[in-house]
Amino acid sequence: MLKNEKVQLHLESINTIVNDPNTCRVTLRAEGTDDVLSLAIGSYEGRAIYLGAKGIQQNRPQTHDLFSAVLGAMTVKLWRVLIYKVEKNIFYSYIYLQKEYGIMRVDARTSDALALAVRMNGPIFTYKELLINALIGKDCTIRVEDDLEEFKEIKVVTPGIDRLKEQLDEAIKKEDYEKAAQLRDQLKELDK
Repeated sequence: MLKNEKVQLHLESINTIVNDPNTCRVTLRAEGTDDVLSLAIGSYEGRAIYLGAKGIQQNRPQTHDLFSAVLGAMTVKLWRVLIYKVEKNIFYSYIYLQKEYGIMRVDARTSDALALAVRMNGPIFTYKELLINALIGKDCTIRVEDDLEEFKEIKVVTPGIDRLKEQLDEAIKKEDYEKAAQLRDQLKELDK
């Protein structure tokens, strides 16, 4: 297995859990395999994914419909969704948005990322290592920053983190080392 090898996932099913009508089970299948990633999410979030996947329009736009319409109007493309962490059965994701200047990475709840992906025809990915660990119920975090080789030609912008890095550079230039240390600590905390 290659380090940080990605696999594409496809939405296979969304089912309400019989004993818990407030919870849905979303099943994503890894392309070309029998491996599945199964996530428990709220029924509202499950309904949002289902409606988006089926192309069902409501009388009024729902939150994910509105957000995808705004992104489309701004000519922003959902480049991909990346599920990069599972901890205590909670999955963490980034959405990558593409604009003419490059790619912007935004932290998102996995259910929101999936609801946008099905509306905007964005591919969904995870790491093979995470998929294997999730199958056996083990926590797993992939350091996404170690996997930026594919972005050689693309500028990646991470809101918040990039601003903190700019502030850190400014503090160092002004020789305000106390503020620089605080900013460094904030960046380390975000990098966990």
